[in-house]
Order: sequence, then structure tokens, then C-alpha cells
Amino acid sequence: MVGVNEKLNRLACDISFTRFVDLMTIEPNGMIDLKFNPILNRFCKEILPRIRCNVESLTLHGYFLPRVLHSTNYVGLRKLVMINLEMSMACQIFNEKTPFIQVLKQQISDIVLTIDSDILGQLNVKLFADTYNRIFVLFTNLKYLDIDTSDTYVFSGPLLTSLSSPICYSSSIVHLRIKMQNIDDCIYLLDGRLSQLKTSIIILTYVHNPVQIRLRSQRIIRHSLKIMDNMTNLIQLKCFSIHAYHRTAEFDSLVVPLLRRMTHLEQLTLSLRVAGKGSIIDGTYLNNYILSQMPRLHTFHFDIVNECVRIDQEHPKPTPDDIRHGFKQSGYDVDCYIDYGFHPSVRCHVYSLAFPLERICPITHNFPGGMFINIRVLRLKDWLHPFEHSFFAQISRSFPLLSRLIISNGNEQKEKHVDKPSIIEFSHLVELEYCNVHIDYVEQFLVDSNAYLPCLNKIYISYGHLASITENFTRIATRMNCAKLKHYF
Repeated sequence: MVGVNEKLNRLACDISFTRFVDLMTIEPNGMIDLKFNPILNRFCKEILPRIRCNVESLTLHGYFLPRVLHSTNYVGLRKLVMINLEMSMACQIFNEKTPFIQVLKQQISDIVLTIDSDILGQLNVKLFADTYNRIFVLFTNLKYLDIDTSDTYVFSGPLLTSLSSPICYSSSIVHLRIKMQNIDDCIYLLDGRLSQLKTSIIILTYVHNPVQIRLRSQRIIRHSLKIMDNMTNLIQLKCFSIHAYHRTAEFDSLVVPLLRRMTHLEQLTLSLRVAGKGSIIDGTYLNNYILSQMPRLHTFHFDIVNECVRIDQEHPKPTPDDIRHGFKQSGYDVDCYIDYGFHPSVRCHVYSLAFPLERICPITHNFPGGMFINIRVLRLKDWLHPFEHSFFAQISRSFPLLSRLIISNGNEQKEKHVDKPSIIEFSHLVELEYCNVHIDYVEQFLVDSNAYLPCLNKIYISYGHLASITENFTRIATRMNCAKLKHYF
């Protein structure tokens, strides 16, 4: 509206419309020189200088960050949201010598940052660690911090072992959501340097790297417990959430001791895959070993998979009803299912209802269904049984807002020649990843008589499977679901 007439100019620059500026609708399109993006160029030259005093929150692609920040001075800016900021650019931006830091380091109170890793290996781990450290140190009035990476990125080493001494921090952070490598990273953050922290949401690649644990488990566990002894002043911590992507055998030895120190918690969320136990984690176990130490706790959400649980053959096999009943007696509304095909072991997946998380641990063909309105990321994984068309129909109903789906199943479908009762729709699915799959599941999703994927624009798939199902990209039946694809990996 700016530039049309004076009345529209005043309306467009009104503080009601310009306090929160969101530039995510402007696509980067891989441009080398941002001066050739006419929309961004006009916005930076003509609009931002006129509304700079009004802007309190700024949301943008990380690719545009230098251009936008150098356009004007943002005297009222408090919140900065940067999506898909490349690691190399993050290192340049979060530097005490940059004008951005010098001007805004005492002004910014909220940072939301998604880093897109464009550098690999140990160098990348060091750059991540340096960036994390600089953010903690430089932004002296920061209250809300959310740092994440792309969903496919896995840290190859710990990040926070080289953090500055606690005396170098003057952090006022109240809310922290952060992705790190292992539980030691989490423990270092809780050693007293973040004295005002009330909410901590921790996303880990592992509790500990399983390869290293197999080589020297006792040494690693002793080290973690030793640095855990340095944890102080957790009185302020009211809300804690921990999620680990990979399974762990260190639930009893490390996770439980960490949680038992959080005696003032009011809200707790656990999302873990636990292996190496001789029994299923039930309501009684959680109450006796964790929740009994948290007298102020009023909200407890969990998503726990017990894997490789060896069952005594002289006793009856546990049933889902047994598990549900045990949790109900402890005061929790749950659902669960059990996979018995891993003789003599079982796999039990139990989760609280209603489910508040955006992702759930991998599910198998025994998943009983339900409604999970918050789930955005889902992995389907089963090495023993195929996923049939009816199973995917149930998934589409149970997870209506799913945006990313990962499928791992090498079993051929048994009902692929049966007439399909309906076309399955995944209305919000943007990313589809195939990991060690039978080609039937490519046919299941890309052929328009099986599924309708109106938003799909990114797919992770072997070239052989893609070329075969699309008949070298000439098959008409696959054109509709592939029409919006922009990224193939």
C-alpha cells in the first residue's frame, strides 16, 4: 500500500500494522545478489526506514538477515526470529565486532533461531559451540531463547563442554529451548550460570553416543554424575522437557538422577526410547523413582518407548490393558501398544493423553490410533510387518496436521493389489522421507489413485525408486503428487 497515496501511506505505516513484521512470504529463491530481489529491495529501501521506530518483532529467512539489518536502525526491536540461517552466516552475525551486535546486544530480549548447517564434521560442531556461547554471553538482557537446527541434522560431538565459566554469564534467560548433542550439554547449562531459568526444553541427539558407551560406559557415566554434582540453584526451574532422538540404556543411571534433582518442578515432559531394562517402565516405577521427588508437580506428559525388554517366560506376557490399568491407578490417562515379535523381548510404547508434543516416538503397525492434533513430525518404523493402505488411512486421520513423515519398512505390502476403498489425503504434508524402504511405499504415496499430497515439496528417496515409480518422470499417475516438488535428496 505504501506509495499509492498519502492516506494509504499513513495506514500502512500505522503502529498497529508495523509492530510485528513477518517477511517469511518473501522467498530467497537461491539468489546470489539480494539486490536483484525486487520485493525485498523495495521493502528495505522504502518501507523499513519509515517504520523502523514501530518495529518490535522481526521474522525473516536467515538468508535475508544482513540485508534487512543493515537497512536501518531498529530502535524498538525486541524480538528477532531467524529461520534457516546458514552456519557460516551465523558465525559472522553473532560476533561482538559486528554493528548488529554492538547496537542490539542490550536491546534484544527474544531470539528464535533455526540454523541450517552448510558445514560438516567436527568443524561444524566447533562453530555451533562458538555460536551458542556468543549468544549466551553477548545478549545481556535476553529472556527468551529458542535455538534449533534442521530436523535432519545430527550433532557429531558435544557442544557445551567448552562453555565459558559461569562467572562470565550475566544471563537473564527465563525460557530456553535448545538442541544439543548429549546429556552432558544439558547438565552444563544447569550448573548455575542461568540462575533465572524457569522453563528448559532440551532436545538431544543422544543421552550419550551409543558407540562410546559400548567402549567405556562406566567412565562416561561417572563423568556425567560428577558434573551433575555441580548443578546448583534449580529452585527457579519450574518447567522441564527432555527429548532424545536415539534410544538409551542410561535411563536409570543418568536420566533418573538428573530428574530427581529438580525438586521444584511444576511441569515435566519426557520423550525417550529406553533400552536395557528388565521390565517395562510403568506408572509405579515413575512415581517411585521420579515423581515422588517433585511435590509441586501438577502436569506430567510423557512419550516413552521401552525397547528390547526381556520378559520372563515363566510369567504371563504383559498386555496393553495391564499397562493402561497401572498408569490409571497412578492417576494418568494413557494409551499404549506392545510389539511381541522380538522374542524373547517385547517393545512397549506408552504415551499420555491428550498429547501436547509436536513429535512422537517411532510407531509400528500395532499403533492403535487416536487423535494427535499437535503432531507435525512422525516416523513409521517396522521391520516385521508391512504397512498396508488401511494403516496409512488411519495415520492420516490420527495426525491431520502432519508436515513431515519418515517411513522405514523393508516389507512388501500384501494388499497392494486389493482395490483401495478411498484416496488417502495428507493435506499438510511438506516433507516425505524414505529410509530403507520397499518400493511399494513409494507407489503408495506418489501415485494419485492411492494418495493426495497437495503440499509436498521435499522428498528424500533413492533415485532408483523415484525413477522406477515415475517411469523416468513420464508417468501421468505420479504428476499430481510430484507437481510441487522443489527439493529431491
